[in-house]
Amino acid sequence: MIDNFEELIANAHTIGISGHVRPDGDCVGSCMAMYNYIVTYYPDKDLHVFLDPIPNIFKFMKNADKIEDIDTLSEDFIFDLYIALDCSEGHRLGRVFPFFEKAKQTICIDHHFTNGGFSDFSYIIPDDSSTCELVYNQLGKEKITKDIAECLYLGIIHDTGVFQYSCTTEATMAAAGFLMSKGIDYPKI
Repeated sequence: MIDNFEELIANAHTIGISGHVRPDGDCVGSCMAMYNYIVTYYPDKDLHVFLDPIPNIFKFMKNADKIEDIDTLSEDFIFDLYIALDCSEGHRLGRVFPFFEKAKQTICIDHHFTNGGFSDFSYIIPDDSSTCELVYNQLGKEKITKDIAECLYLGIIHDTGVFQYSCTTEATMAAAGFLMSKGIDYPKI
């Protein structure tokens, strides 16, 4: 985990969040979970989430309508903190990569074994089922709301094939069970 994670968020005024191009369920889920976490616990932050257009089936998540197009920013804008999620290398961020590179501090949370670490602070565990499982561990159970739980559950079921793939572990199932206990509509998800 990133030990100074809360401090990094607390000390940043402008924060960007992105995942890989052509986002899948784990990418969208981890980005929206992080967005909802920061909006909930750090409402004074100037927060932006940038993703390629997401599939309509993922738009049920709280604040999915807040996803922005990178073209809304001036080229010389510099973030205090930029968080990359479910992205194995910087260039996989697509058009937002220059903003990631220019940010004062960067974080990457990812589960791809090809990730060699391209940020100032990294939490990379290739053996975990999904980036959403890593975000779950990073945030801690006590801070996970129903809205955050929906996003994390989506990512976990996406990258485990609804718990069919070999990346599913006892820890994955425990995380999913906890997320279900937050009152999410897991059959719908």
